[in-house]
Amino acid sequence: MRQKITVTLFLLLIGVFSFVVLVLPKDETAAVKENRTLAELPEFSFDALFRGEFTRDFETYLSDNVGYRSFFTDISSYYEDSKGVKKYGKLVDATGDLGVGTTTKSQLLVMEDRVMEVYQRNPEVQKKYLEFLNFYADKMPENINMYCMLIPTQIDFIPHLKGLGDSERENIEYFYDFMDIRYQPIDIYDTLKAHQDEYIYFRTDHHWTTLGAYYAYNKLAEVMEVPQADINNFQEGKQENFLGHLYAQAKTPSLKQYADTIYYYKNEKNDLPMTPVTYSYHPGERLEYDGKIFCPEEGPKYELFLAGDHPFIEINTHCKNNRTLLLLKDSYSNAMIPWLACGFQQILVIDPRTFDQKVVDILAQYPVTDMLITNYIMGTNFIDYIELCKNIFE
Repeated sequence: MRQKITVTLFLLLIGVFSFVVLVLPKDETAAVKENRTLAELPEFSFDALFRGEFTRDFETYLSDNVGYRSFFTDISSYYEDSKGVKKYGKLVDATGDLGVGTTTKSQLLVMEDRVMEVYQRNPEVQKKYLEFLNFYADKMPENINMYCMLIPTQIDFIPHLKGLGDSERENIEYFYDFMDIRYQPIDIYDTLKAHQDEYIYFRTDHHWTTLGAYYAYNKLAEVMEVPQADINNFQEGKQENFLGHLYAQAKTPSLKQYADTIYYYKNEKNDLPMTPVTYSYHPGERLEYDGKIFCPEEGPKYELFLAGDHPFIEINTHCKNNRTLLLLKDSYSNAMIPWLACGFQQILVIDPRTFDQKVVDILAQYPVTDMLITNYIMGTNFIDYIELCKNIFE
């Protein structure tokens, strides 16, 4: 008897909502506006009904196909915004890739005008990253100053997204708290937060912009006691219609209308030649070739900086302060290297993903005074990258 009453009430409910769906005109623009496929009418069976699957799927169908859906969702969004609550967008499964040949499962958050990585801490890999930092603290000559900069992503600065992933701030502080005391942390979190309303991160790419790197450099210059930069003394250039790595991963064509612009700033201090070096093509033979810090001929690509990633780069600048910086980095630092050219007489750049020699060889050849290890927060989750960083030392 109880089951009959349940079925009767449910069929009555179906009838009422079906009438609403049939009478009111279907909102054909809803799917386009919401950038997704709206639910189809589920196939009825008593088995699916009693398992609860049919009711759940039918509720979704009614919600998606009710007349004037866009009107009602706009009202709902306005109401939620008035309470300070916003729908954060949609989550997309993806594969995190740091260019080390392996990938990790990850999630992207796709909002109306941007796509961002969602940070999830990995405690076991975090321990390995700390071991790598402390390994270098133990191995590097004592006369070399040691620094570490970990870079947050933009998602951590958006208040209504708090709790979607793990706190980047808390995990950056974890590394700074437990790394060897030889390191001076360059904590740029509050620096970037103070400028979060400016264009310091790309919308379609995981990297920061040149402006974000500029603010971070000036914080670095303060800590490392080297000359700061004044952006007003540089000539601005730009490349428009940049669609980054996350755009390709998100598979959301509507983001194309929010394509990024790559701004870059140069003058005689940082528009310099550089010498990329590799041994890979002829093992044991040093191969040098000419390069430039800025490569606008690359078009609207992140490769505008340094023409991409190289195993090793030597940059000699006009800053005569006898400071030689050894930089161990991922691609996030590429946009900061032009600013670093304002503060150091010589910059030696190692990309551990392709570096084909040993760090001890570099120390024997160059008068290194400072070492900076920098990664964006996602890089601390890649065990293969961490192992590469350790294995290239000697």
